[in-house]
Amino acid sequence: MTYSAVGRWRVVATDDDPRLLDQIVIALRDAGHCVFAAYDGDSACELALIIPDLDLLVTNTRMGTVTAVELIRRVREQKPHLPILHVGEPLPNEDGLLRDVPNLREPFTAAQLLGEAAALVARRASLST
Repeated sequence: MTYSAVGRWRVVATDDDPRLLDQIVIALRDAGHCVFAAYDGDSACELALIIPDLDLLVTNTRMGTVTAVELIRRVREQKPHLPILHVGEPLPNEDGLLRDVPNLREPFTAAQLLGEAAALVARRASLST
């Protein structure tokens, strides 16, 4: 079952800063979404690839051994249309991999996070109809 932009989403969120990850998870869960938290890029990648009907991946630049660019590359190989939101400093877009990955700079509010996430999920829903 896939959740629509206005319904409940399945989200993988990752950040190496536990406080920021907690803020992201709380904002999404308070809005009624199902959130899987990962404290490193390898775990985030594994979750993103094994969770069926995933609606969104929220990632940060630094996550231990895996960079956001590498995480996005790995996930896109198997889930090319998964919406991805990056939080933090903008990433280099050397090979066009990040052309549809918006960046949300810190600090941000829960409303800004939810607005960016909703736009991504809605865009994916409109493309699949």
